[in-house]
Amino acid sequence: MTAPSSDQDRPNAVHWPPLLYVLALSAAWLLDRLLPLPTLLGPPVGSLLGGPLLLLGVGIGASALVRFRIVGTTFDPTGPANALATGGIYQWTRNPMYLGALMAFTGLGLALQWTWLLVLSVPLAVALQRLAIRPEEAYLERRFGAVYLDYKARVRRWL
Repeated sequence: MTAPSSDQDRPNAVHWPPLLYVLALSAAWLLDRLLPLPTLLGPPVGSLLGGPLLLLGVGIGASALVRFRIVGTTFDPTGPANALATGGIYQWTRNPMYLGALMAFTGLGLALQWTWLLVLSVPLAVALQRLAIRPEEAYLERRFGAVYLDYKARVRRWL
């Protein structure tokens, strides 16, 4: 589903997702060294659960990138959308890249026994929703109108 291009209207001026990911990882690493928390699941249980969760999250994010490539739109969170992705993984979640990243962070936190990464995944999800997802959804409503509103009514934001 394509829409006429308007290079002036963009979803966001700041690349929030990668900035937030780096901030969360850095803060978790630093806090783990300065104020370590008890692990929730020690080895090998943490690795046995965390490893597959990490891989699943990466796989979900990768499938979203492939879908963007198929429909011919950018994954740049500041770039204009050329098409609306509604097939593939986008049939089940409107935000598979963010969902995949949060799953990967949770899996990494479990696998490395970084309780801080698990704790910081919650404010990360809130920050992604406020700084990236809401502006992107408002942009997609402007860009694709009723087509996006219909898609939004059918498919949940996360799962």
